[in-house]
Amino acid sequence: MYTRVDEKGKYYTDHVTKRSVSIIARVRESIIHGTVYLALDNRLKDELNDGERFIAVTNAQVWDVHEERMLYETDLLIVNKDHVVWLFPHEPAARSPGTSP
Repeated sequence: MYTRVDEKGKYYTDHVTKRSVSIIARVRESIIHGTVYLALDNRLKDELNDGERFIAVTNAQVWDVHEERMLYETDLLIVNKDHVVWLFPHEPAARSPGTSP
């Protein structure tokens, strides 16, 4: 297993402790598409209720909810959880519309 320690004493390993989840979220007058990272045994709800004030969204796109146009695209977006109206996991469609599973 790879381990690296930086100059401040922080450890970095190749051991995976989180999983990525694609999400769509409504935040005030915007819709956010992106990825959040959860502890392996946590649900998305657990991440929202963990006591932290903010949630990190990577590969984020921020869309205007009324004009349906992209406002921003960024590698990292920090979102205040108090402003999240709704949020759900979103997996890209694996099949074409009208086809049976």
